[in-house]
Amino acid sequence: MLSEIIFTNVGNPHALGQKPLTFPRQVVALCQAPFLLDDPNVGLIFPADAIAKAKHYLAMTSGGLGAYSDSRGLPGIRKEVAEFIERRDGYPSDPELIFLTDGASKGVMQILSTIIRGAHDGVRAMVIINPGNPTGQCLSEANLREVLKLCRGDIQSCFDITESNVPAQIFMGLMVNPLKPGDISYERYIRESKGILESLRRRAQIMTDGFNSCRNVVCNFTEGAMYSFPQIRLPPKAIEAAKQAGKVADVFYCLKLLEATGISTVPGSGFGQKEGVFHLRTTILPAEEDMPAIMASFKKFNDEFMEQYEDHRGYSRIDSASYLMLQI
Repeated sequence: MLSEIIFTNVGNPHALGQKPLTFPRQVVALCQAPFLLDDPNVGLIFPADAIAKAKHYLAMTSGGLGAYSDSRGLPGIRKEVAEFIERRDGYPSDPELIFLTDGASKGVMQILSTIIRGAHDGVRAMVIINPGNPTGQCLSEANLREVLKLCRGDIQSCFDITESNVPAQIFMGLMVNPLKPGDISYERYIRESKGILESLRRRAQIMTDGFNSCRNVVCNFTEGAMYSFPQIRLPPKAIEAAKQAGKVADVFYCLKLLEATGISTVPGSGFGQKEGVFHLRTTILPAEEDMPAIMASFKKFNDEFMEQYEDHRGYSRIDSASYLMLQI
């Protein structure tokens, strides 16, 4: 029996043990319990900059965190988002054209429902996810310029997406209007943020190297986001076994992986892929100390799977380096 399921199928870092950043939690804690701000000892528990930020965001709400906000998001936070976009991109941004939604998917759905006029509508919009999901790859500046050239005349505005509930809007405000050098909590905030990002990079390397050490698996390094998208070269016998089981081939592989190891992944067919090419999507989020064992478990399963389904009489093995050379 499996002792646990390793949920690498969704980008849910805190569920896999990632520690939260201290400063944003302190600010939201004070906003959730504003009576603490009236306690004469509040400064003994919370730093002064967290207290100031909590007062700043509470002043933007009409009834604290329990009240509804404007359907587009709190005006003050939309203004902070607009100022962030202007600083980042060098172009003016209008807070009246910014909508905060309960997740990126909800935002995309709202936009699509607005622009699609009927069943026979042609292409009227392009959604760019950068860094990419499911691949974890980043578009270069040249790529983005080509996209802008293609879409010129149709781009109306930018939408920064976050959760529409008020606490999450405050988190967005803290992200786009971050601590600055000299603030009391700055050094701790930078130390915690840097520690998380450096660990994610190490985990991405462990995962990429692990996949590329497996038979019939090839994987690009995760450049951004939190995903890895290895290609699995499934033998014909495995594809036929999947067909007999009534499964898409990479679904068949992922289910066998789950049954054998407890590692939960997403079949690449769920995202659309070239006919006859198979992938799976996983995240790089398991704890860094657990990653080597997870990848060892994956390798053991994969190599045994390939051994079972490869036809050694007419189907040759292929390792990742050889596969890359063939692709070149």
